[in-house]
Amino acid sequence: MGFWDNVNDELKKAVEEGWSAVKESAKIGKLRLRIHALHKKAEKHFAEIGGIVYDSSKVPWENPLSRTEVQKLIEEIRKIEAETEALEKEIDALKKKEKPGAEK
Repeated sequence: MGFWDNVNDELKKAVEEGWSAVKESAKIGKLRLRIHALHKKAEKHFAEIGGIVYDSSKVPWENPLSRTEVQKLIEEIRKIEAETEALEKEIDALKKKEKPGAEK
């Protein structure tokens, strides 16, 4: 194989590796965007719970945690938390994959 072939092969490898890094960075960006959307949804649920707690303070003997709507919101927040943790792990795995010599 001649020098030109070596140069050509190395250029092809560099382009492929560069494109792979760009695609993985784009994946990380999409995952971060999903996490942001989940956080906004959780924030909305927390605000709803806060409103319910505030309203229930008018009736001092009412426990807001006994209300089914509060329990549903708490369950939704727990699902969002689990999904967010899974996405963060996926991001960590992609970052480790990007770094050469990273432990797996």
